[in-house]
Amino acid sequence: RAIESRRLSAQGAARQQALARHEARLAEAMARRLPASATYLVVAQTLLPQLWRLGALGGRRFDVLMTRPPLHLLHEALDRAHRLHPESRTLADFRADPAQLELERAALAAAERLVTPHASLARALGERAVHLGWARPPKTPHEARPRRPSPPRLWFPASTLGRKGAYELRQALHGLDVELVLGGPVLESPDFWDRPTRQGELGDADLVVSPAHVETAPRRLLAALARGVPVIASDACGLDPEPGLTVVPTGDATALRDAIAALLALGSSSAKNASVA
Repeated sequence: RAIESRRLSAQGAARQQALARHEARLAEAMARRLPASATYLVVAQTLLPQLWRLGALGGRRFDVLMTRPPLHLLHEALDRAHRLHPESRTLADFRADPAQLELERAALAAAERLVTPHASLARALGERAVHLGWARPPKTPHEARPRRPSPPRLWFPASTLGRKGAYELRQALHGLDVELVLGGPVLESPDFWDRPTRQGELGDADLVVSPAHVETAPRRLLAALARGVPVIASDACGLDPEPGLTVVPTGDATALRDAIAALLALGSSSAKNASVA
C-alpha cells in the first residue's frame, strides 16, 4: 500500500480509488481472522462498509470509531463547497461509489455507538455519539519573533485546495496587510493566490488560519494551540472552544475576515503597548 500510495498524487480521484481498494483488501483479511467468540467489536470506519458487505458484523454488537463524516455527509459538504466555488478543479474530482455509501449508511445505522473526537461531527451524529477529546501535543512556549517593520505572518496549514478553505481565505485576505505562509503545495491553480506567498511551517506563524470545509485530523491546529499561537478555524475542523481559538462558520468568508482583522488589530495594539513599556 505504501509503495503504491507514494506513486499517486497527493490529491485526486486516482489516490482515493487506490485507498478504497486497499481498505477493501484489509477488511477482507480482518474478516478472515475474526474469531467466532468476538461478539462485541470496535470497528474502524474505513473498514466498515466492506465488513458489512462480507457479513462479518452479522450477529455482533459493534461501535464505530469515526475518523471522518459519513460518506453521505462528506459528499454534501463537498457539494456545498463546489456550489460556492464551481471554478475549483478539486472540489468535484472524486465521490465514493454509491454502493459504498449505502453499505456505510446501513452499517452505521446498526452500530450501537459512534465514537469520535471531532466536535461538529459528534453533534451531527446525534444521541449515539461518544465525543472523545483530541490527543494533544505537550504545551510548549511560543518563541515570539523579534518585532520588525513587517506584516504579521499568517500560516495556512494545508495545501491550497478548495476543501481546505483556500477560496474563503483568499477572499478574506483581500486588502489585509499580512504575509501569507503556506503549509503545502498550491494545487488549485498555479496563480491561485493574488499576493506573494512562500512555503513555511508553524514556527513561521504569528497566526494560524484554517477555514476548511472538510478537516478530519486537525493536528497542525492542535500543535499551534499547544504553542500558544492564535488559531482561527472553521467549525468543520472539529475543535471545541478554548482560549486562543476562534471558530467561524464554514464557508463564511465575511466572518473569517472579521476574525482575522480582529486578531490583527489585537496584535498591533499589544505590540504598541509593549514598545511603550
